[in-house]
Amino acid sequence: MIRSHSRASSWGDNVAVSTADAGTTGSGALEDERRSDTRSAPAWMVRGGRDGEREGAALGEGLVIVGWDELGDIASCQTRDELRQALRQAYPGEGKATIANWTGQLWRFRHDIKVGDLVVMPLKTYPQKIAIGRFTGDYRFRHDAPPGFRHVRPVHWIRQDLPRTAVEQDLLDTLGSLLTVCRLQRHEAARRLARLADTGTDPGPSHDESPRYGVKNREDLFDKAMQPSAPDEPLRLTIRELLSHWDAVRRTPAVVSQIERDLQEKGLTTRPPFTEGWIDTVVDIVAVGEEPGDGARTTEPALAYHTEDVSEFPAITLRLGVLASANSGVASVRPDDDLIVAETMMIDGNYSQLAVIDETGKLHGAISWESMGQARISRTVTTIADALVSARSVDHNEDLLGQIEEIYRSGYVFVIGNDRKVTGIVTAADLSLQFGDQVRPFALVEEAERRLRRRVDEVFDEDELRALVRSPRPVTSAADMTIGNYKHLLADVERWRRLGWAIDHRLFLSRLEEIRRIRNELMHFTPDPLTQEQLNRVEGFVRLLRTVDPRD
Repeated sequence: MIRSHSRASSWGDNVAVSTADAGTTGSGALEDERRSDTRSAPAWMVRGGRDGEREGAALGEGLVIVGWDELGDIASCQTRDELRQALRQAYPGEGKATIANWTGQLWRFRHDIKVGDLVVMPLKTYPQKIAIGRFTGDYRFRHDAPPGFRHVRPVHWIRQDLPRTAVEQDLLDTLGSLLTVCRLQRHEAARRLARLADTGTDPGPSHDESPRYGVKNREDLFDKAMQPSAPDEPLRLTIRELLSHWDAVRRTPAVVSQIERDLQEKGLTTRPPFTEGWIDTVVDIVAVGEEPGDGARTTEPALAYHTEDVSEFPAITLRLGVLASANSGVASVRPDDDLIVAETMMIDGNYSQLAVIDETGKLHGAISWESMGQARISRTVTTIADALVSARSVDHNEDLLGQIEEIYRSGYVFVIGNDRKVTGIVTAADLSLQFGDQVRPFALVEEAERRLRRRVDEVFDEDELRALVRSPRPVTSAADMTIGNYKHLLADVERWRRLGWAIDHRLFLSRLEEIRRIRNELMHFTPDPLTQEQLNRVEGFVRLLRTVDPRD
């Protein structure tokens, strides 16, 4: 049994649960009412310190206690922004991501948790036990308590030594969050913890909420990221895979903002930043913002530069790293290889040049057909080193536009990643393809709008458009209309028939709505090109308009 502290609680009616009461639920009408309230109440986890240093006081005094030693009374913080400012003043050396994360945790502790909500505290001092209770009062700050024991909320501890073996593994996994304060929503936590508090038995998941152990959806991703198999083995996936868990395919501002908020809510972040680089770059999902003085920090100092700050705006400058070729590796030979090795590889792979990289990964330069020809004219050559020429290498975070002149002048640059190894090569042909991919969707959408505009202006006069089109600005012609306006105008069957287009009305409106969404995405900066499916939709819509109105 876990021994409670002998001193009485300073909270009046919140008397500490005695050793005899631990593990029981009491009796009588009042306790029946408590169980009824608890069964339907939200569930929270509040840790008792990284090493369990607050657990004894919490159980003995009928409290939950959080740290943040340097932070004063936050009862007067009426908004999250006020709390954020208080944290910034108390911890001026912390980054924005950490402050944002702490703000979320403490706001939950100060504001979101309600009297009657469930609370669970996994015990570090007794690793095979957990405590379950319910909140009985609001946040208070104890000025006379020692540092680390001042931010508290009163709790009636229903069970102080529930065996972990009584809890099924899927529910135990939800208690693995590195946050000090978090809400438990996965695996029907509230219902099952209420039953555990009442009976000491986990009823298990319902048929509709069976355990999932793979990363199949967003909640699975959070679970796996918050409780990796080992500290040095974080959850790893591509940016494209990360986006898919938010039903997204491109990093639009709205998508980025939502992912950042959701990661921050769970105390997670990405390394390197998911907002930058090629969409198939691999990122780690890592924890951030454990409370101060709680042991391990967010990330190693050497890695801090490459860790996403979820409270920052995504990079606006287009970087070399957004190009697929900058991340696709590079064909290479070693300086001491025979020249025939390079010639064979270049013919086989249709390469114009190869990187020359030694066994340590160091880039020495390049070899090309031109450099080999020049070397043979001037001297006898047998190895790669005899025909080696210098080659420009550029960090993958460099401004893409700033490198265009050099790439076109020399024909290529090698790209260097965070580990200072060559990650790819960008050629003049790659630039042409990149800008073609970026420009083509704009040109297609513009053609679609011009074709719609021409036909609408031929069929509807200015007075009709002004009467029919809802717009905050005066509509004098189709040039003043948005794609959304076209959809509203042509949704009416009679107005649609006036166009004289022998195509399905419903399908046309569906495709028009898809083009509207794609156009809106294009109008916002994103480093990602349209997916092939999106591009096919735009091309198909333009092809449809060209068919019904073939005039150029």
